[in-house]
Amino acid sequence: MKTKTAIAALMIVCLVGCGQTTVIQNLQITLDAITTAFPIIAGLTTMPPATVTDVENYLDATNTALGQASTILAGPGTDAQKAAQITAAFAAIAQPVVPPQYTSIVTLIGTIAKDVGTFLASLPAQTSTTTTTLSPANRAALSKASVSAAGNKTALRGVRR
Repeated sequence: MKTKTAIAALMIVCLVGCGQTTVIQNLQITLDAITTAFPIIAGLTTMPPATVTDVENYLDATNTALGQASTILAGPGTDAQKAAQITAAFAAIAQPVVPPQYTSIVTLIGTIAKDVGTFLASLPAQTSTTTTTLSPANRAALSKASVSAAGNKTALRGVRR
C-alpha cells in the first residue's frame, strides 16, 4: 500500500518538475496533478476522514486563489495593486496538518506550498507604480490557469459527494 502511494506521489512530483513553464503555469500544473491524484492516493491509505477533508479544503482554497490571481493579473490596475490583491487571495489559506506517516501527501502539500511561495515571490513589489502589459501568450496562460482552477474545484466537489 505504501509503495503504491509513494510511486503515485513520485510520478506527480516528476510530472510537476518536467518542462519549462511560467511560475503561474507551474502552480497550475501542480494543482492539476495533485487535485487529480489526491482522491486516488487517499483511497489507497487509511488516512482519517477529517484529514482527507482538510486536504480537499486546502486544494479547493488554493484553486480558488489561483483562479482569482489569474483574473487579477489579466485585469486593470498597477502591478502593486495586483500584487496586494493576489497576496490577499492566498493569505487566508492554511496548509493542512497531515500526519507524518502519510509522507506522500505531506510531500504533495509541500510541493503546492513551495509553488505558491514561488508564485507570490515572483509578484512585483507592492510599492511598484508600474503597470505590466501582458503578451497574448501570457493572457492565454492566465485564461488556461483560471479555467483549470475552476475545473479542479468542480472535480473536488464531485469527489466529496
